[in-house]
Amino acid sequence: MIKKFVMALLFISNALFLYAQQASIHGKVTTADGQPVSLISIVLKDTKWGTVSNENGLFQIKNIKPGEYTLELSFTGDTRERKVVSLYPGTNLELNFSIRENSKDLSEVIVETNKIMNRASVYSNKMPLANLENAQVVTAIPDVILRKQIAMSLEDAMKNAAGISKIWDATNRPDGGSIFVSRGFQTTTKARNGLPNIVNTNVEMANLDRIEVLKGPSGTLFGSIVNSYGGLINRITKRPYFYNGGYVDVAYGSYNFMRASADANVVLKKDQMAFRVNVAGQNQDSWQDAGFQQNYIIAPSFIYKPNDRFTLNVDAEIAGSKGNSNGGNFMFILPPSTINAAMAGMLGQSGLPEATVNAIMAQAPKTLKEAYGTDQISQLKLDYNRSFISNDVYSKTNTNSFFADAGYRLSDHWTSQTSVTYSLSHNNGYAGFQYLLPNYLGHFLQSFLSTGNPDFGTPGTDSVARMVWKPVGSTKTFDVQQNFVADYNFGKVRNRTVLGLDYLSYRSDVTYYYFYGMLHNVVPYPYLFDVVDANGRSAANLTYNKSNLDAAYQNRGSVDASIYNQHSNVFSGYINNITNVTDYLILSAGLRIDHFDNMLKDAVAEGVKPSQAKLSPKFGLIVMPVKDQLSFFANYQNGFTNQFGQSKNHVAFEPEAANQKEIGVKYALFRNKLTGNISYYDILVKNVIRQDPSDASFSIQDGEQRSKGVEVEVLANPYKGWTLLFGYGYNDSKMQKADADVNGLRPVPAGPYNTFNFWTNYTFTTTALNGLGVGFSLNHSGESNAVNSNIDGKLVLPAATILGAHLTYDRKHYRLGLKANNVSNEKYWKGWTNFIPQMPRQLIGTIAYKF
Repeated sequence: MIKKFVMALLFISNALFLYAQQASIHGKVTTADGQPVSLISIVLKDTKWGTVSNENGLFQIKNIKPGEYTLELSFTGDTRERKVVSLYPGTNLELNFSIRENSKDLSEVIVETNKIMNRASVYSNKMPLANLENAQVVTAIPDVILRKQIAMSLEDAMKNAAGISKIWDATNRPDGGSIFVSRGFQTTTKARNGLPNIVNTNVEMANLDRIEVLKGPSGTLFGSIVNSYGGLINRITKRPYFYNGGYVDVAYGSYNFMRASADANVVLKKDQMAFRVNVAGQNQDSWQDAGFQQNYIIAPSFIYKPNDRFTLNVDAEIAGSKGNSNGGNFMFILPPSTINAAMAGMLGQSGLPEATVNAIMAQAPKTLKEAYGTDQISQLKLDYNRSFISNDVYSKTNTNSFFADAGYRLSDHWTSQTSVTYSLSHNNGYAGFQYLLPNYLGHFLQSFLSTGNPDFGTPGTDSVARMVWKPVGSTKTFDVQQNFVADYNFGKVRNRTVLGLDYLSYRSDVTYYYFYGMLHNVVPYPYLFDVVDANGRSAANLTYNKSNLDAAYQNRGSVDASIYNQHSNVFSGYINNITNVTDYLILSAGLRIDHFDNMLKDAVAEGVKPSQAKLSPKFGLIVMPVKDQLSFFANYQNGFTNQFGQSKNHVAFEPEAANQKEIGVKYALFRNKLTGNISYYDILVKNVIRQDPSDASFSIQDGEQRSKGVEVEVLANPYKGWTLLFGYGYNDSKMQKADADVNGLRPVPAGPYNTFNFWTNYTFTTTALNGLGVGFSLNHSGESNAVNSNIDGKLVLPAATILGAHLTYDRKHYRLGLKANNVSNEKYWKGWTNFIPQMPRQLIGTIAYKF
């Protein structure tokens, strides 16, 4: 036994001695004007040793066997420089390279390829981290892809993210941006450059450099206000650069699509101060007989960099939107259980015996299919091209946001990052929506009044209830964040740490004003303006206009109001550490303490717990058998949502918590020409509030939801100028301990089980076709449910496969583009408790001048 122990010690000692005798190379790659160059390949020719530079131009190759080598520097297969190096035992050689081009003249194909293939993230761990070192899955969508696709909205951009599907259009209301589903949970964009920034409209892309989707719960580093259990959408903005340049762009397309944008950058002081401004204005009419959306943005930004230690960025977004449609109308369904409860109440109030009431209601439809004659949205009696609104009925929102961040390098190992953001949004105007009514509701009301003998008629949908409310209010967000980021070694062990403090103030005060109408001239109903034929062709369809709505608010008696106020302060502290135990083993751990204060006095007076504290941990493991090419990862991540109220026994509710376990593999092969990841995740949400089975007047906090699935993402650059992007997501989500109505079912916000996305583009880089790009895309969303209930049944959104195509011609001083959306002109819907028809085929052409 002792002999074996001694032999093991000798083996370990010999291994450590050999490890210490290995050599390494490190350095930085810059352009001729001193700007860092990312994703340039640095390899030792005819060996296994090599790497690519990170976004700061830095590279490092470790554990090289001593000897003489030829080092090659190359872009997308084109060798730029060769250098013979001699490495001795223990050598740590520094080599810095400056390529011949400056930032402006660097080949656009090279720059574009680098940006597309770069999966590194600064924000997912609040520190710079290479993709293969990151135990979290991050999908990056750079502006290069968006420009080639002629994508002009967040909805366009998110089509490139694996496992992501849109379920709700933007509404212009507070927190009313487009809603997506990721890993079985709804999410929307609430982060900008890693800081809270909640938007109310479809996001304007004019000033965005990149979009990152951080998959899974991210509450440890981002808190509860910003985080979603399925994924965090982080918008990363364009920053000024140190040469003069820019472009102006105009576009025109189907359904009166018009857009103009500009991007101008001016150097105020060489290598120290620069100013940039992005502006855009856009109009999009609906393909239906009414509906439009107009947006604008003014986004100035300024950078001051007096030396290599200090950088100050200041920027703003002045944005606005007005309209009543992002494509199609919002249409809701009245569930039979709700209708039947109201009917039974009317019969009971009429004095009929309970036995008679029960006998009559036994004949009423019980499910959506029984009531509407179908559970398929595609079979409902509605004209896809008709709306039930008027162009002079619309809502407006204006948002002014201001940002500043300062970075200061305290030493070779420590950096300070201070960030401040403030945002103010105002909302007003009319917001319309509709309810599709089942025929049996009208039959019941008319027959009951005329004969006293209720009749439920036949299944079907012949009428639509047109609703309206007037949201008026504002939302304010203020956040200040201080991070200290360290990069240091304990012996040969590298550690990277972020220590952070965060204060967030959120104030939302919105009142929804509404009146009552008479449903089928019998029942008072809130928000109701009138009821019209479902075919949208009756003369009454034209009465839904601003003057008549103004008159309704004046003449229908008292106007009621629903008040939605939320005032909260959140104080947080967090730490996140990443340890490179060896070149092949990386451990990470993080912890957040989040203190949430409910600032509403009325809520506190009603017995709501005024504050909550929550600990949120995260852990990660990376095993990298092939350095910088292949890594296996595992993570445990946490997210949470503050909950208020109390149980029947006066026990205050705790925050809801989501815990994710995930394993997978990431790869960057063939000198970063093939990258991607495959992962399996399992998310369990606990402390969900549900109805108390013993007393429906109260709630209990023991509900659970489980969401698990697989995601695959592949990004390839097989040949200079050719890019391929593929993504697949499968999600199985279930309410496994919930209210009887949904227990055991897939939640409606979970979206489809299966999603698939593909995009490819080839840009010619030689011959007379240099600069010509051709590409197409395919996005598939499987069947999902707008309603899914044990009581009411389901309403099915059909699967859809949408094709897109684009053609671009990009030269030094101009760019031309043409794209087709929904090439096959497919009819399809999105929705969550409702259904929203989506735009048919659309053509858009663009022309830009670059300077």
